[in-house]
Amino acid sequence: MISIAAISLDIEHLQPVSPSVPRLASIVGNENSSLEEICNVIEYDPALTANCLKLANSAYFASPVRVNTVREAIQKIGAGRILQDAVGREVGPRYLKPLPAYELEELELWQHSIAAATAASLLPRYARVSIPPLAFTAALLHDLGKLIIARHLDEDSRREIKAAVTDGMTYVRAERQVLGFDHAQVGGLVARRWNFPEELANCITWHHLPRRENIASPALDAVHIANAIAKTIGTGLGVEGMNMHVDTDSVEALGLNAHALEALCAQTMMELPRTLELFEDVHSGVQHTHR
Repeated sequence: MISIAAISLDIEHLQPVSPSVPRLASIVGNENSSLEEICNVIEYDPALTANCLKLANSAYFASPVRVNTVREAIQKIGAGRILQDAVGREVGPRYLKPLPAYELEELELWQHSIAAATAASLLPRYARVSIPPLAFTAALLHDLGKLIIARHLDEDSRREIKAAVTDGMTYVRAERQVLGFDHAQVGGLVARRWNFPEELANCITWHHLPRRENIASPALDAVHIANAIAKTIGTGLGVEGMNMHVDTDSVEALGLNAHALEALCAQTMMELPRTLELFEDVHSGVQHTHR
């Protein structure tokens, strides 16, 4: 049986992310932060600066005028997308391997995470409330805990979880019953260990239970819906499949209807290959390392 002590120890020994990334997340998550503050964090990190300009000038955001400064990049594509790209490059290599414990093949967790991030990024087009830019990155990281649990999940625990699901439980609730915690909660612990803002960590922790305390959180609602959209279009199903509860209160809180959800699914499917191309160098770099 997995112990929380073993999970905690594993989290403590995780390779950290660059300090600039959670610092950028904190500023992006603060609605009172200035453009100048965001520029300062990015410009003091050469890798962040280079990737920021590369993203702004990519085919995805193509425009006739070349972006030459960080300020121009932020104004063109938004700090939320720049943060999402930075985090994707930090965690991408960790997401590419297969996770047999969750019946996910190579690249499946990565594709699902990118699909969720894509859906979250598209949500402002369809939602009737403002979506905080931090939601884009939280959607990318929402299944972070699966990387940790997959290292410890034994056959007996897997059988017990599957049996609970067969009896009618959602997969995430079965995880909590058998293990005492679920992958979302573990992901939140990792986000806090990496010094990401509390709002982002909460979005990861509660992405299956967005209304646990009946507290309105557009970012959390967005991550919850983005995960469902990513599953609906067929990414990252694995052992969990579609065995999840979609909270209608979250749907209503974002002002979405059936037509908007269908359009969001279709647009996410259309945008997903292009979004994955933005990280093609991350994928090919890891493949080259393994050869």
